[in-house]
Amino acid sequence: MAERGAHLSQLLLDSSRPSIFELVAQEGLNQALRGTIKFVFRVCANHYPETFGLSYRWANEIQLLFDCLLQNYYLRNHGASFAENFYGLERVTKDDVNLNPLGKLKSLISLTFFPYALSKLDSYFANQRHHTQTHPVMNFPSIRFLYDTVVLANWMLYTWGKSVTHSPILHVLGLKLKHSSESNNTGISLTKIIELSAFFIQFLEWWFSNQSSQAKSMLALPIPPPPHFIAQNQSSKRKCGACPLCQQQWKNECVLRVSGYVFCYRCILPYLKDNGKCPVSSLPATPNDLIRIFANTE
Repeated sequence: MAERGAHLSQLLLDSSRPSIFELVAQEGLNQALRGTIKFVFRVCANHYPETFGLSYRWANEIQLLFDCLLQNYYLRNHGASFAENFYGLERVTKDDVNLNPLGKLKSLISLTFFPYALSKLDSYFANQRHHTQTHPVMNFPSIRFLYDTVVLANWMLYTWGKSVTHSPILHVLGLKLKHSSESNNTGISLTKIIELSAFFIQFLEWWFSNQSSQAKSMLALPIPPPPHFIAQNQSSKRKCGACPLCQQQWKNECVLRVSGYVFCYRCILPYLKDNGKCPVSSLPATPNDLIRIFANTE
């Protein structure tokens, strides 16, 4: 027991070794940073759907471009990612050698393209689960679970001092994190403003995602008016209680949640696939925005 206590004390006294709290904090800041652009576009699209609706659909790609520019700047100038530099950490090889250009390029890919591809795969297979009834033994969720298990095991090994790095990705790249040797500049600079803005955006994201505050704000808002009708043919007039596309009584009616208009399912589905927008309000929409309506026949 005393030997384990002495081993833990030695780990805590190692000044170059980041603590588990610093690593968790920088990982959390990385997660918040990846959703910054998408969060901004989501708020703007909720208030101005006609202006920012299309931009919100490409928010992940815009976020990827922003991440590449930001992480590339910090890797080139500080040898660390944005979040790692914020907490005074830097990336070095396992032999305590600074990053070379190839190491910086590999780090850039692992910090930007890998999380982007992982999020795309998560959303794709989540949609596939709703459309298929088969459940193979080795599917993507199973592989993702194995990966998360490896990540957890690596964290535990790092905590016990059995590994020099906390991340399996860093282990594959042959890198580790240590406290930076750069002197901190207390002056206000553009990078400091960006770092402080990241914490502010993280707070806003928590505030808007809070269910209780969101429910109160939604109940306090008045019911919005319907979107402006944009007729394809000026001479045609919409019939009350009819599908805006076929001008007939609804059959298998469903509502398009981006605009609130009701259509026949067989009418709106091919229209959305071909045009990608609401035929009435022209707001960007996909087949995933359709909601089935079950009328009361009693």
